[in-house]
Amino acid sequence: MKRILVLPNEFEEKLNEAYLSAEVQSKWLEIGIGSAQEMIEAMLQKLNKNYPKLKVVECRFDTKENIKSTIENSGNSSIYSGYFETEDGRIDGLFFYIHPKLNSGNDFLTRQVMPTLLGISDSVLNRTNNLYFNNRPVYIVNLNETNRSSQRAVKVSFVCSELLGFNYIDMFNRGYHDVLGSSHPIGNRDRLIGLEELDNLLLSNGSNNYFEVNDVQKELILLSGLIVNSENPSSEVYRYLLRVLPAIYMAIDKNYRINFDSFNGVNQSLIEKIRNYVSKLNSII
Repeated sequence: MKRILVLPNEFEEKLNEAYLSAEVQSKWLEIGIGSAQEMIEAMLQKLNKNYPKLKVVECRFDTKENIKSTIENSGNSSIYSGYFETEDGRIDGLFFYIHPKLNSGNDFLTRQVMPTLLGISDSVLNRTNNLYFNNRPVYIVNLNETNRSSQRAVKVSFVCSELLGFNYIDMFNRGYHDVLGSSHPIGNRDRLIGLEELDNLLLSNGSNNYFEVNDVQKELILLSGLIVNSENPSSEVYRYLLRVLPAIYMAIDKNYRINFDSFNGVNQSLIEKIRNYVSKLNSII
């Protein structure tokens, strides 16, 4: 079945704006791309090559507000999200992109992807039996030409997205599995790295500030310190969520309860959305 990729109007604007930079032009030419339109065509070709079942034949542009409504995002509209539309008008996949010239590692995936997914999850949570955080396949294309994609924290975020089953493409063919320190067959949910390895991956200054595992009580204990002590709690929630969701999936596979007690007394709308999701998961244990 053929598909159309529906993109926000700002997507093309971001590419045209980026191409005004000589540095961006130079990076694009390294992969044989000489214009914004060529980048769009190359992106569609790469999506089809990596995921042949998509069969994307063209892209269409729409307003971010229309896209927000179509994908049932209850949060803010986003210039980074789109969707795949089948020939019969169904929406069967979500699309996100990391745009050129973005030079803040903290914003990779967290600002582009997680707010929209949280908004969709909150919108559909009470009317679906799906226990996954996202209700449709997720595809992420990295168009960023800076060296941020080579930073450890950014590579960890790419690994976490892959652990969640997200489909990731780097237009510049940069890898990130080296951050694991050894070879792991990521990409198949039956062969994921375990909680202990994820714990090690998230260590910072000798401590994992995201979660603890209590094998005796069969609990995954989510830690609130990073958010409570943050100067920008909302942004921190998105970074936090990307890293704890893989742990939550692994814990549920082990029939472990998700302990959210650390967030008792934390009054924030985003935290309430996560609390509702965790409550749904715990109800099946």
